[in-house]
Amino acid sequence: MLQLSVEPFSKIHTFRLPRKILFGINAVDDVGLEAGRFGKRAFVVSDSNIDKAGLLGRIIAKLKEYSIEVYVFDEGGAEPTIETARSVSKTAREAKYDLVVGVGGGSVMDMAKVASVAATNTKDLAEYLGVNRIERPGMPMILIPTTAGTASEVTANSIVVLPEQKLKAAIVSPHLLADVAIIDPTMTLTVPPGITAATGLDALSHAIEAIMSTEASHITDALALESIRLIGQSLRIAYAQGSNLEARHSMASGSLLAGMAFGNAGVCLGHAIAYTFSAKHNISHGVSCGLSLLYTMDFNFIVCVPKLAHISMALTSKTYRSLKDAALDAAQAVKELMEDVGLPTSLKELGVARDEIPELAERLLQNERLLARNPRTITGKQAVELYERMWEGRLRRA
Repeated sequence: MLQLSVEPFSKIHTFRLPRKILFGINAVDDVGLEAGRFGKRAFVVSDSNIDKAGLLGRIIAKLKEYSIEVYVFDEGGAEPTIETARSVSKTAREAKYDLVVGVGGGSVMDMAKVASVAATNTKDLAEYLGVNRIERPGMPMILIPTTAGTASEVTANSIVVLPEQKLKAAIVSPHLLADVAIIDPTMTLTVPPGITAATGLDALSHAIEAIMSTEASHITDALALESIRLIGQSLRIAYAQGSNLEARHSMASGSLLAGMAFGNAGVCLGHAIAYTFSAKHNISHGVSCGLSLLYTMDFNFIVCVPKLAHISMALTSKTYRSLKDAALDAAQAVKELMEDVGLPTSLKELGVARDEIPELAERLLQNERLLARNPRTITGKQAVELYERMWEGRLRRA
């Protein structure tokens, strides 16, 4: 197989993961044993939907089996704002806890990360927005995902919405890596079809953008390609048959591998595009990233033919006559997958007005952190053209 990432011999890659990862059916049954290594008072971050689904109760019961006291903060919710982050920080600082346990989707786990570092770092959360601004390690932390998508359990990022600016911002620090990540496919069996689809596309966008990233390595490529293969095989089944444990297992594996890949290679243009409209229009992270992925692949085609070819082959399991033929099919294959699981493929479908395009393009160019990893530089004119195609739902190479 052709190497996807050609690296200078002098280049050094950093590869970070949680200290321990538990993966498998009923792996969460060990949460009490793992938590007991850190102490007897647990600050549990979750949300009311996780509680209603019975998933939070399952974790609390296992913690109490090991005589661990539990305090629950259940305001994690979807798309947390900077005020939510401040609230969880204040609560985590009010008492002495031994560890944090996050149980939920990516937003909940992001708030668990905030709680962990807030307990040992005293500044306002706004001062930690950006890269490597957290001074000290946080409380020990166990993260347990209930969706197969964000992979926040294995990354060093926490995302918050800034409502006044109508933007999303990131806290990025190795201090946000979990001490233990527990990925149990049975925790995803009750996820509704729409959320299964959106989180699945989130995972796929992580894997594909990690491959396109200029920070990609042989390690991250291998992880990302296997993630793409698993998602291509299982997302449609998990969407249509939510109780299919084999499909849920494959999706959990795919999400985990994608997280390990993008947690080290980073994401690029796709996530930068998604951040320009998701907060303003209250569109979920998975939906916005899936849509943006299509047009990122289309835009990067000219500099990513070998990479897109291997992405296409992993996603579809098809045999192609040439790398170019395979690369030409990559974005279309993602679009077909999105349509099959009921996700929108144009900004028009999401209610974004066409006259917003100049503002979106301007906002995109301000995200220098993510654009720096994209293999192709984008100009203002190209950004406007890209958003025009996104609004219409038109791929150049369809």
